[in-house]
Parts: sequence; structure tokens; C-alpha cells
Amino acid sequence: MTGAVPYTDDPSGPGRLSGHLDTLRPYDLVALPQIGAAGAVLCAHTAAPVRVVLAVLVTLSACAAALYAADYLTRHDDFTTKPHRPIPSGRLPGTTARRCAALAGVAALGVTCAVNWHGLLFIALAAAGQAAYAWRLKGSGWWGDLAVGLSGWTCTLLTAATFTSAWPPLALWPAAAALGLQGVFSNTLLALSDVDTDRAAGCRTLPVRVGSEGAVASIAACAVACYALSATTPTALHRSPTPVFFGLTACGALLALGCLVLARTRHRARLRVATELHLYERVALPGALLALAGHTLPALVLVATGACLLALTPRTMVGQ
Repeated sequence: MTGAVPYTDDPSGPGRLSGHLDTLRPYDLVALPQIGAAGAVLCAHTAAPVRVVLAVLVTLSACAAALYAADYLTRHDDFTTKPHRPIPSGRLPGTTARRCAALAGVAALGVTCAVNWHGLLFIALAAAGQAAYAWRLKGSGWWGDLAVGLSGWTCTLLTAATFTSAWPPLALWPAAAALGLQGVFSNTLLALSDVDTDRAAGCRTLPVRVGSEGAVASIAACAVACYALSATTPTALHRSPTPVFFGLTACGALLALGCLVLARTRHRARLRVATELHLYERVALPGALLALAGHTLPALVLVATGACLLALTPRTMVGQ
């Protein structure tokens, strides 16, 4: 904890804006518009634009609530393992994080309830998974990674689907599972970069439990399963795969392969590059799903915008 600023709830603490930005992780949010829009349009051949926009806004709001809540719930662990994070460093008071989580969560719940209360079920599942990870599963190896992945992008896609249909159709679940496995890949890859600090803090993440080689093998299996499910999505949804769908899916698969090659070296600098490559992969796959729904131009615009935002993100923010 050397050099950490003592924790304070003083609302006049320094670096408030940077604290919010580090908590919200803009590099994580860039994929959400594609996921929210894809969930809304994939299960309805004619989706009302206002419903799609609301799905995207709820997706962003719910994710913001989850990020604020996660930082608040894991603040005590962060004092030891990540003292530079906003709450331990004093840049974001814990009470502010708690209030932001509550406001964003209430907004997401209110809009979802007004449109289709069925979506509340998937928001509840996501909240339960995130809370379980923060309180119990962060040091439980594979179970923690599954909780983050499945409660993240999987529930996000399914919630968005309820904005244009009564319930998410079964045909949408392969795509939802693929995004969930991508989330598992992401969480384990980040844990590879933090293996030394996690081991010192007694946090038994998957890399701590099975070693770096075992963790790389696990995320390789995730990547294979993810893109195998993605390949079945056009058939499951009875959609004709477009060239853009094939191109973005192939791009995502190649980026995942690059991450695995870099992660095998267990070199810290290369692990950081692998993390950055994976962020682009997380933009490519949701974009492919949006293109599959026939929205080629919006998919390309959102993917390009997300890639530009990632390129402009300071390297010091990535993977914190």
C-alpha cells in the first residue's frame, strides 16, 4: 500500500473526475451499445427504433451501476491489491460510489419495468452474479470468472431482448452464451496480469490456483467455445450470415488467438498488450451480431467508433 492516499469519504477529495472515469472504465463500455442494440434487434425482424434506443440506454445505465457497486463492494480488497483504484486512493469517496450505483440502478430498473418487467429477471440475475463475485467468488477460481462472464454480457443481451419481445427466444441463447464466454475469457486474462498481487493478498483466482499455463489453457477453451457458438448463431436465429458478420467474427477470433499467443509468454508487458488486443475483440464480436440482424452500417459505425475510443484511451487506464 505504499504511496496510497488514505481512504476518505470527503466529497472534496482530489481527482474526482479521474476517479469516476477509472471506475466506469470507458474502454469496457464501448462494446455495450452493440450488445444492447443486438439484443433488441436479433429477436425481432422489425424493432421500433425507440425500443432499441431504450435498450441501449438501460444497458449503459445497468453496467454503470454494476461498475460503481463492484468498486464499492471490493474496496477493502483493493486497499491491499490495487491501492491505485479510485476508492482506496481517495479520488472517489465510497459514499459517492454507492450513490452513483443506486441512481444508475434505479434508472435501469425503472425504464425496464415500464417497457417489459420480464427484463427485471435478467437484471436481478446479473446483480446476483456480480454481488456473489464481489463478496464470495472473486477468490474462487473458475466460479468467479463464470459469475462475471455470465452475469455480464449474457444477461445484458437477454435484458435488451425483452425490449422488443416478451421473452428472449431460445434461438438467442447461443449468442448470449458466446458473449458470456468472452466475458469469462476477459476476467481470467485480467487475473493473469494480477497473479502476483492476488497471490500475495491470498486471493485464489484461477491463475493462482492452477498456474499461468492452466489459466491460459482455460481461456483457450473459452475462446474455442465462444466462436463455435458464434458460428451457430445464424442457423439458430434463421438469419442469413452477411459478409460483415463473417469478417467481424473472423477478426474477433484472430484477436483472441493473438491474446492467447501473448499470454503464453507470461511476460508482463506482453500480457498488457494481450489485454489491449482483447478490448478490440470485445468490440468485434458484438458488432458481428448486430450485422447479423441486417444492420450493417450501424454495426460498422459502432465498431469503428469503439475502436477509435480504445485507441485514444490512455494506456495507464487499461486493465486497472
